[in-house]
Amino acid sequence: MNLNDHMKWWSHASVKIMDIRSGSLPAGSEIPHYRLPSSAFLYAVQGQALVHLDELRVTLGRNQLAHGGRGAVLAVRAEEAFEYLLVLYKAVLMLPPSSIVMHLERENPTRLQYTFGPSYPVELLTRLEQMHSGWLTADPLQHIYVRSLFLQFVHELLWQMKQQGIQPVQPDLLVQVLRYMEEHYREQLTLVTLAERFDCSVSFLSKLFSSRLQASPIRVLTRIRMDKAAHDLLHTELSLQEIAERTGYPDAHTFSRNFKRQFGMPPVQFKLKFRTEDGVRELPAAYPRIALVDPEPGCYSNPRAENHYHSYLKGGLPVLKRNRGASLAAAALFICVTLLLSACSGAATPANGSVNGSPSAQPTAAASQDTAGSSTDAGQAAAATKIYRDSNGDVTIPANPQRIIDLTGSAIGNLLVLGVKPVAAADDSLKNPFHEGRLDHIVNIGKDPNAEAILKLDPDLILMFDYMEDAQYEQLSKIAPVVRLKYGGGTPQDLLLEFGKITGKEAEAQQWIDSWNAKIAEVKPKIAEVVGDKTVSILQPYAKGIYAWGDKGGRGGEILYRDLGLKAPEIVRTTLIDGEGFGGDLSLELLPEYAGDYIFTSNWGWDDGDANVVYDSEIWKSLPAVKNGQVYFIDEKGSFYNDPISLEAQLDFITKSLLKTAP
Repeated sequence: MNLNDHMKWWSHASVKIMDIRSGSLPAGSEIPHYRLPSSAFLYAVQGQALVHLDELRVTLGRNQLAHGGRGAVLAVRAEEAFEYLLVLYKAVLMLPPSSIVMHLERENPTRLQYTFGPSYPVELLTRLEQMHSGWLTADPLQHIYVRSLFLQFVHELLWQMKQQGIQPVQPDLLVQVLRYMEEHYREQLTLVTLAERFDCSVSFLSKLFSSRLQASPIRVLTRIRMDKAAHDLLHTELSLQEIAERTGYPDAHTFSRNFKRQFGMPPVQFKLKFRTEDGVRELPAAYPRIALVDPEPGCYSNPRAENHYHSYLKGGLPVLKRNRGASLAAAALFICVTLLLSACSGAATPANGSVNGSPSAQPTAAASQDTAGSSTDAGQAAAATKIYRDSNGDVTIPANPQRIIDLTGSAIGNLLVLGVKPVAAADDSLKNPFHEGRLDHIVNIGKDPNAEAILKLDPDLILMFDYMEDAQYEQLSKIAPVVRLKYGGGTPQDLLLEFGKITGKEAEAQQWIDSWNAKIAEVKPKIAEVVGDKTVSILQPYAKGIYAWGDKGGRGGEILYRDLGLKAPEIVRTTLIDGEGFGGDLSLELLPEYAGDYIFTSNWGWDDGDANVVYDSEIWKSLPAVKNGQVYFIDEKGSFYNDPISLEAQLDFITKSLLKTAP
């Protein structure tokens, strides 16, 4: 993290002091495992100790300090009599949302682990001692003073760090979350609670897991729970209900359903299948345990225990007397990426509930496509699956999905053009007039589909864009595999190819693309001859002004600017085509800057305002395109989409509109 960003963050932060503690450790004693309930500063007042903060390991001597973020595991072993002050605090950024704020939030300094040896320790220690003295009183006024002293402490710390050229380092958040999951898998953990626990957003946490483990946090949690459940099934006589409660599930039915999805068979069948003849229960080699974190429990790591400490113990961290030569009980962390990928993909559920003769016949992440194998036990075939990489990572899906539910809201035409009809789709998917006659027998599951309605349709695959909420994804992924397609990434042709990969229709997708390219090659020279070097714009009026569109987001933009290569007004090119924007909202006075020599327009219904406020204005009427009769009203519903069927209709309209202007 850049130290200047560190300072900017603190200048806009609101701070709450959670606790200030002083303590001492005799030589040879240690604090073996303490999960920080909030961000913390540890200051060495006297002596020397070996300090671990997750992966950070350092010998902390007199007048040195360490900082750790919430959730970090702190371990301390006193090499000589060690006295310390510990300040537990919480700080949050107090700014309205913006790109700058998002950058600062991603680099949140309260999550950082670092150590520092100040050049002027007296200034820091004095403030810490004043803070501790004021904190021990019951006077609220003193507590306000403590908070002001804390900010002075941070100011002095940052000033000295800047003078010495010190840069903090980011902790490994993934390791912290994995350890927490391993310790708390029995609890009702959700993405929201995990994100809150580690002071990050749900989307950030999801992307972190996807980028490094190619799996969502909830999928990893499920694997941890299933590992524990498999162990209990083979090594205990607990009932299914008891195992369900021990692994974080509300009842045996929910547990059994998730277990079957993970291992390809019900818990009872799993237990019978992997018992040896001599009665010794052992975990089968095909389902090895996930070695994510050291199982040693911590001192405490939940708010209830922390409150108990505040109310009754009223002192420093707990001390455990050990031999001087005893090794520190540090976490042996390592992430088994290969194992986890194998576990996630190797537990595909057969369509008929049976499995192959041996666990080794299950699909693996290395396979591009599995074929149904013969069963020596049941004589039935398992459903073929394949690995598809969506915008968030690898997901195991049916090789030839038969019951697809489309929740994209706009991309259903990619399925229809490939001859694939989903069993159901969101309301927005079924409003395109260009799809008329192709939507029969597709169930409309509404504008905001709910999981219960989707469950009743028994899907084998659910499609959605990646802008949908992670909470919705997690809910739906319990019903069927979910593919999250990247919204706005690449061209419509790229998206069609992805649909081809998903449905096993890659050849058909490429055939449409080849046909499309041939059509463009035929009409492009004719249109270029008519339009020449003149500009073309796409404008959308609404009650308060006008909206300009570039080469993304439908409305004919992909065809006009990408395929036909027509010229846009300079401001449209720089901001919307070469830039990252989809569209630009502008006042009516700026309309002449965005208006091209040719205009494609329609009221795409963003509000209930009267589009004639624009069309009847003097500014609109004064535009050269309007005066020259080169304004074309494109279909307001169908042009919103950019799937293959809609593109064909839009190209036909664009071609007829522009070529009729030829002399």
